[in-house]
Amino acid sequence: MLHFAPRFGMISPCLNWGRLRLRAMRVARPANDNGAALPGRKTGANDTEAHDEAVLAAALRLFAAHGLSAAQRAGEAAEIAAAGGDSAGAAWWVAVCAMLDGPMAKALERAFAARATSQR
Repeated sequence: MLHFAPRFGMISPCLNWGRLRLRAMRVARPANDNGAALPGRKTGANDTEAHDEAVLAAALRLFAAHGLSAAQRAGEAAEIAAAGGDSAGAAWWVAVCAMLDGPMAKALERAFAARATSQR
């Protein structure tokens, strides 16, 4: 629930703060956004969320280091990983590139697929 603080210290009589506080105090447990503490939930239920957060963190670090050329650097890292035979590393860098520039990541995937079919 979002509460706005009054600008000059005056609480508007239009806002019924008493009811809002009572309703907020009735919450029996903290609301987890990941749901890991909920009973009956499997242990590995948030694996995809954790992966997405890791890819996002890597994309943000790359963007902090390289600025607007971060997607290009991720694409280059994916090509280096693919050339070295590391398909998992290439997929990782394509996912990082997708966070930064979706069309560039799709072009990389098409290029990798074309290379894989030509090598057969």
